[in-house]
Amino acid sequence: MARPPLQRHLPQAHSPPSSSSPRTAAHRLLLPLRATPPSTDDSTTTTTVADPTDSSPPSRDIDLTIGLWPKESRHLLALLGGLGFLETAHLTYQKLTTDDLTSLCTAVAGLSMKCGDVLNSEYASFFDVPLTLPGAVAYASVAGLALWPFLAGGEGSRERAEADGSSRAPLLILTTGMATFSGYFMWVLATQLRELCPYCLASASLSFSMAGLTWSKNIVPNATKSVIYKGGAVAVSGLFSLAAFAYATAKILVMTQGGGVEGGRGGGMVPPAITTHSTAKSEALAGRLQGMDAKMYGAFWCSHCHEQKQAFGQESFYKYIRYIECAPDGVKSETKVCKARKVPGYPTWEIKGELYPGEKSLEQLEDIVEGRVPVPPPLEIPKK
Repeated sequence: MARPPLQRHLPQAHSPPSSSSPRTAAHRLLLPLRATPPSTDDSTTTTTVADPTDSSPPSRDIDLTIGLWPKESRHLLALLGGLGFLETAHLTYQKLTTDDLTSLCTAVAGLSMKCGDVLNSEYASFFDVPLTLPGAVAYASVAGLALWPFLAGGEGSRERAEADGSSRAPLLILTTGMATFSGYFMWVLATQLRELCPYCLASASLSFSMAGLTWSKNIVPNATKSVIYKGGAVAVSGLFSLAAFAYATAKILVMTQGGGVEGGRGGGMVPPAITTHSTAKSEALAGRLQGMDAKMYGAFWCSHCHEQKQAFGQESFYKYIRYIECAPDGVKSETKVCKARKVPGYPTWEIKGELYPGEKSLEQLEDIVEGRVPVPPPLEIPKK
């Protein structure tokens, strides 16, 4: 039998399938996929990643299109926070380590500066914690948050951008809350204590400046979030201020209950009653002080004044010591006498015509009476 010619097999082996073949659709789907390079998706992915070896997930919360907060603003904010920390840390140290704070401020240009009395008042602490302590922590936090991006990474780095975005909301909340509380304390200073305290004014100025900087520079670009953060900070700080004021007021009222011996019909807040009893030593000293026409200047809210009275006991103090109330809203207030005498702080003793500020022990008063203590420089009494 003859072999078929080769030409009949070649077209069948190399010719493409006809349109009527059932494999036609499958070939049309498979051939393009086989011809497509498998590296297409990988090449597209690598173009969006700056460093393929970096396995850390990219941040989705930082919108770098809004730009970084100006570094000059951060430097200024850190400077203000640092100054505030130094001031409040100094006051906290003085409050915790020094009993006599009357020399903390001195008279300037005829104005009586009584920072010590303000720090000793019930309004300057909350559950026996000086308010300067959380103030120092807040100032340090502002300074740290302001400098955080510069410590997190170099110029243009992703770390710096993330730190910049993450620190904005805390800065806005902190500075707003601090300014709110400073406003409250300025109100207390003007209406309750009625004293001039340069340290308090300086701290309030720093707080207001920091809040003004974060508000004016739009530290949180999203308007809705900015309003929420500001409102929340004002509300929380306002509630804390209200709690601090209520605590101080309640403590003063508790202290003044039962003080009818020192009270009168002239109205005003009554100093706390003396609960201790006199000794022979305190009674003898009180009698000598009366013979020298000694006076004790104080204020009903002054805790050191109360402790000074307690050292004498109720029998000696009420009988022999002339007490002059300097607080304007205190019972039988003699504010004009205190101002005319330029009383530097509370309590202050006037013995032999000289002023001795600060709480004194009975031994210290005995030394003054005996002349064993140098006479302080005379104070100028303004002419009437």
